[in-house]
Amino acid sequence: MIVFESSQAQIMYRTRYRAAVMVESFAISPLGSINIEYLPVRWKNSFLATRFGLGFIPGGNPTAISMVTNGGGASLPTSVTYNYLINNLRKGINRRVSLKCKSAPSKIASEWFAEIGAGATPVAYRSAESRFYSFGILGLRQQVVFDIPPHPRVVFLRANLTPSYVEGKYEIRGGISLGVSL
Repeated sequence: MIVFESSQAQIMYRTRYRAAVMVESFAISPLGSINIEYLPVRWKNSFLATRFGLGFIPGGNPTAISMVTNGGGASLPTSVTYNYLINNLRKGINRRVSLKCKSAPSKIASEWFAEIGAGATPVAYRSAESRFYSFGILGLRQQVVFDIPPHPRVVFLRANLTPSYVEGKYEIRGGISLGVSL
């Protein structure tokens, strides 16, 4: 979005969606989950994202027969992250709307964000004790914006490092997510 004030143009970032659906593997899932992402606050160069979802994790007590039939569990991953734009937005917008171009501006744009936050995931097993995971989140997100009417679509890929704490143990994990705006 470009906002004109007096004689100079001020460029302001505003993400193009409020809600998205994503598939996440590892990270805070802990194995895999489907999540809804909602952006309650959007600032000039950043936004706050909240996520909640439903996931699956194999059995709580591993056996040689099958981990799934031995009490697979359900997880409820939740997180809050702050995402800050790290690529040069001003240069990208100027390139897309330059009056010197001889063709129409590109309808596809790519944006990169650094992500930091926290999450929690309770996991309930059928045949084992429930667990509660706490996570830190450090990540990188790429959003590809398809600016095609009637409204833009955003597809994003996230890769993150998620140090966790559960039952007195610290672990370093990582994960990926793929999502699309609603």
